Amino acid sequence: MSNALRSRTGPKPITRHKCVADGCESISDHPVSGLCHMHYARNRRTGTTSSKSRKDGSGTITSHGYIAVKVGSKKRQQHVLVAEAALEKSLPLGAEVHHVNENRQDNRNENLVVCPSRAYHKLIHTRSTALNECGNAGFRKCPFCKTYDDPLNMKHNTSSRYFYHNHCKSEYRKLRSEK
Repeated sequence: MSNALRSRTGPKPITRHKCVADGCESISDHPVSGLCHMHYARNRRTGTTSSKSRKDGSGTITSHGYIAVKVGSKKRQQHVLVAEAALEKSLPLGAEVHHVNENRQDNRNENLVVCPSRAYHKLIHTRSTALNECGNAGFRKCPFCKTYDDPLNMKHNTSSRYFYHNHCKSEYRKLRSEK
């Protein structure tokens, strides 16, 4: 590059001012917007320079539908905190909290049941689904024909969790072998 194209004094210095966001004492990094880096990024992300973070204890909804509450610097699920408060101690290792009405945001004491394990929690869901679908909590659903039946009329492989009708499984195998 020739010397004629270069500026002898370099680029003109940008005058820096205070950030225009209310209460901010930082220096403006973005001369057009007049905002510091934090407020500029927040404005791009949310459309406003004001903070949208919640106060401790107000909670947010997780991707799984539970209410998560900020306790100190960590977030904890509210239904676990309610169960621990009712027990007056922390939950035992491996324990889970079940919502009786299956509404994950209903964290009243009378709606929560502490399950000793994940297997027991799944059993509660299996039995309540069977009760709602066919009227008998002891029935199981065949994964092949999708109907509920008495487990005594079904086969159960001890290595799997499924109960199934023997004729449904043989029909399924025949269809698969034809393909």
